Amino acid sequence: MGPRKREAKKRKTQEAEGRESRRTRKNRGNEKYIGAHVSIQGGIWKAVEACRQMGGRSFALFLGSQRSWTRPALDQTAADKFQEQCSRHGFDPAHILPHGSYLMNCGSPKQDVFEKSRALLVDELSRCELLGLHLYNFHPGSSLGAITTEQCAEKIAGAINHAHQQTPAVVTVLENMCGQGHTLGGKFSELKSIIDKVRDQTRVGVCLDTCHAFAAGYDLSGEGGVKAMLDGFNQEVGLRYLKAIHVNDSKGKLGCNLDRHEDIGKGLIGMSAFRDIVNEPRLDSVPLILETPGRPGFEYAEQIALLYSLCEEK
Repeated sequence: MGPRKREAKKRKTQEAEGRESRRTRKNRGNEKYIGAHVSIQGGIWKAVEACRQMGGRSFALFLGSQRSWTRPALDQTAADKFQEQCSRHGFDPAHILPHGSYLMNCGSPKQDVFEKSRALLVDELSRCELLGLHLYNFHPGSSLGAITTEQCAEKIAGAINHAHQQTPAVVTVLENMCGQGHTLGGKFSELKSIIDKVRDQTRVGVCLDTCHAFAAGYDLSGEGGVKAMLDGFNQEVGLRYLKAIHVNDSKGKLGCNLDRHEDIGKGLIGMSAFRDIVNEPRLDSVPLILETPGRPGFEYAEQIALLYSLCEEK
């Protein structure tokens, strides 16, 4: 079989799986918005179709190149096409979570990096507004071991406050981290420390990454582990701030502090935790977004369908 025929067969399989996933949702999982991080190759509006073809109801995307501090301005025509596609296929902005550039470190003790990160944050929020999006997710930052955790939190909150002054509406969503090195956000208390310093707390939230939480020492894998994590988050931060979940299994062990994502059910968190996640009432309407490796034969369409299959009848 030639490359074109293989590609055509793959597309038909993905479309069939997407239809099956949508049929499944008629009976269960109607309040779950499961999706994945999708590519913007070929145009940012292509992300919508990519998610639809894999049977997703939510998605994440980058807003530009991950290799440069400065990018060409987002084309208005492209932004309009993105919004048209979202409207046509029924994607609500509440279920779309742009992901920040990995270059950013809003807690950096290096003044040049801090200033470039703050400027990039403003640029990214401006892009969200042009796309009609309400949320923007990013990694808080790192002290690099040169300043205290408290000083790092103050710098991150300061960058957020600055960005909020420059842009009117988008919610900045902090991602919990795995505790590696000097990154901030491995502990829920560190996220709360940043939030407490943000002036407009209606414009700040949290995305919980399951792999990061497990690597930071929150044991989701045991019986009642998901509930315990959410209870702890509610106590330390508040569920009102929870805007999204990154649904990832973990290659690393509990408390390893390593950011090593694994496909659903293939890692050390295990399938029972993901069953609990998709059946947790407190996560109804919260976007559940895959960032797994997606190995051949178990790509995003298959993993989305698997997660929906775990949803119990209501």
